[in-house]
Amino acid sequence: MNEIKSWNDVTIGMWQELSLIESDSEVTKEIEKVSILMDMDPVVVRNMSMNEFRKLQQQIEFTSASPKAEVTLKFELDGVKYGMIPQLDFISAGEWADAENWKDKSVENIHLYAALLYRPVTKESGDMYEIEPHKPSGFIERSNLFRDKLSITFIHGSVLFFSASAIEFTKILADYLTEQAKEEQSLMKKSQTQTLTKTHKQKPSKKAGDSII
Repeated sequence: MNEIKSWNDVTIGMWQELSLIESDSEVTKEIEKVSILMDMDPVVVRNMSMNEFRKLQQQIEFTSASPKAEVTLKFELDGVKYGMIPQLDFISAGEWADAENWKDKSVENIHLYAALLYRPVTKESGDMYEIEPHKPSGFIERSNLFRDKLSITFIHGSVLFFSASAIEFTKILADYLTEQAKEEQSLMKKSQTQTLTKTHKQKPSKKAGDSII
């Protein structure tokens, strides 16, 4: 049985399972919570005495509130130090596209967001640090490691921050592209008008005395 005292003891994977619990019965929800957090078979939890069950319920009362939305810049896991991307523009257009694809199932994909935002630190000097560039190799392994071993408290606030920034970035990008399209259309119309003006020749007027056959 797991020793769970706070959100610090809850992994990303556990948080995902908790967030995806679906039941109309509050008792069933509590049984599933205990089962997930304590790593116990639901059948075993159901067969507990009410006294035992209530003790475990009290132990996980902290789940009634969300994890703190704090942004963690660096953390260490399994001997490797990871750092959050220094600036959002450090993310490539392709990575933004990936993040956009994950948003419809943000809970199930939060470990992917985490692996995108946090990468191994390659250089460090005081508060300054550099992280490795994004690369496909090792990305899934890192995201799975975070899911299975990293506390949700390390990335919850960062992912919320990133999501809000991504929404704002998408709006800015959409507005920019719309303006660019308008400018291009305007230039095309102007170019077409100038071309028509140049190619259109006025017919010479007939002079008096000219014969018409």
